Amino acid sequence: MVQLGKVLRAYGVIFLITLYTIVLGSLVIIIWAITFGRRRFTEPLAPFWTRLLLWTSRVTVTVEGIEHLKPNERYVFIANHQSQFDTPACIFAIPLHLRILAKKELFRIPFLGWGIAVVGHIKIDRENTDKALASIEKAVHRFTNEDISLLIFPEGTRSPDGKIHHFKKGGFALAIQSQHPVVPVTIIGSRAVLPKKSLIVNPGNIHVIIDEPIPTTGLTFSDRDTLAKTVQEIIIKHFSRYDS
Repeated sequence: MVQLGKVLRAYGVIFLITLYTIVLGSLVIIIWAITFGRRRFTEPLAPFWTRLLLWTSRVTVTVEGIEHLKPNERYVFIANHQSQFDTPACIFAIPLHLRILAKKELFRIPFLGWGIAVVGHIKIDRENTDKALASIEKAVHRFTNEDISLLIFPEGTRSPDGKIHHFKKGGFALAIQSQHPVVPVTIIGSRAVLPKKSLIVNPGNIHVIIDEPIPTTGLTFSDRDTLAKTVQEIIIKHFSRYDS
């Protein structure tokens, strides 16, 4: 009976999350259309969707280091990737105009994909180097001209085993090119909430650690490997300390 109750609850959570996504995704598109593409009117819907998702799933998010962020600064947030809940946790934790470099496959999902495209998240094609570079150039252009910060998962995909894997260098090249600070973000506990290849959402807590910004002013393209190593070491240090 306990197992049956867990399964029924899991399907109930999936149903409600799907319902929220359909309703809010449709609403984003309608608002975007009637306001002639003014994204500021759709901006509040992402945090609202995040709070609904977390509340329904009985998942809490605790945030450490928010004092390191300045309200009027723009950042490149670099985070480890353990679960589909990493993005909602970061949207909840980071009170800035956040845009995500997301894999192109997400943009194909009905309602969710349409909504994130309209809001202005940036598509990246991991299988095509030229298109990936074009996505980074687009991100740099928007980063320079809009009041947004970027969230990047440099592992490229969710960890299959709970460990932190190789960091791709594209996000660090973007940060250096834009000359905005890089902020290491360590996400702990999200894999226990929703492991990769699972549909069962488990109640729990996700701990988000926002580290001190690392300046990129004066850095050049040749510094990207050193910057990536520094950020990865910071994240691994926090992750190992809390997840042990």
